[in-house]
Amino acid sequence: MTDKNGIYLSVDGDNAVRVIVGNGTKIQTDKIKISEELIGELEYDMSNYEVVLEHISEKTEPLDDIGAYSEEQFTDVSDAALELADGVRENDLASGVLLRAAVNKLLDFKDDGTAMCLMMVMSHIVDALREPLDTRYILYKYLKSRSEFDTHDKWLETNVLPEGYFFRRDYPCEIINYDLFTNEPKLSQVFFFDNYTDYFVFLFLKFAEQQKRVLECPCCGKLFVPKSNRAEMYCDRVLIDGKTCKQIAPKLARKLKQRNDPLLEEYEKAKNRNYKRVERYENADGNSGVMRLTFNEYKAWLDKASEMKRLYLQGKMSAEEFGIAIQKINQN
Repeated sequence: MTDKNGIYLSVDGDNAVRVIVGNGTKIQTDKIKISEELIGELEYDMSNYEVVLEHISEKTEPLDDIGAYSEEQFTDVSDAALELADGVRENDLASGVLLRAAVNKLLDFKDDGTAMCLMMVMSHIVDALREPLDTRYILYKYLKSRSEFDTHDKWLETNVLPEGYFFRRDYPCEIINYDLFTNEPKLSQVFFFDNYTDYFVFLFLKFAEQQKRVLECPCCGKLFVPKSNRAEMYCDRVLIDGKTCKQIAPKLARKLKQRNDPLLEEYEKAKNRNYKRVERYENADGNSGVMRLTFNEYKAWLDKASEMKRLYLQGKMSAEEFGIAIQKINQN
């Protein structure tokens, strides 16, 4: 089972066992929650990744007006791509391994000696590296929209199924003779992934089968899956001094209600306005007239903005500082 680089996955409801393989050897075997894996992936700040990717993309431009490409240029692009994948792996093992596996698979090609061959492979490498940026936005959009619908079926019918083409993929699997969960003898189905999008889309589909809710925490601004059917507004992430949003937020909410603060209203407006900008940009298909704001830039902004809101409500940031901060971030 460990002859190919990538991730092998066995699923049981929201639980999964994944075997991460690099260079043909097992790196790590761990048990995960599918919902936590999905939402956790959306919390990584990939704004620097996006900048590096743009530099790599620029390296794929032809050397002259004729469209010449050199082997040195190709080597530079492929080395930079592998280095970027390894950089991701330092903080996000699964994604880093998937990116490197995708790039290595593209590098295993038959060179016909033409510039066109080098150009095509470099273009495919950039596409493979761009997958996390596009996929994260789509997954965030679908998960965020779940809270807008009263029922799971309505969410699927209105939001997910109209774009069903995105989910029509091949998910290769094999049968092994033991259970990855228990290591006991058993015929088990194991799925294999060697690229970013297929892995996380598969997790999304398995999550959708569970018919769970997804909410946005008003305190930290991040998505979470409620642990029960009881009314839950806030998540269990540790926010400050070992206390979670669920512990801190009610007190902050009382302050918010008492203040009727125009600065807090502006913060909420800026949050909604910027997300709408993301939607317009992501759906613009290269239209230069649309103001740029990528999903990863928005997520970086939201993390900073929610932290400033918390400091302001706790009295650790003045109204003037908070007002300036909102405008600064909102203009980026």
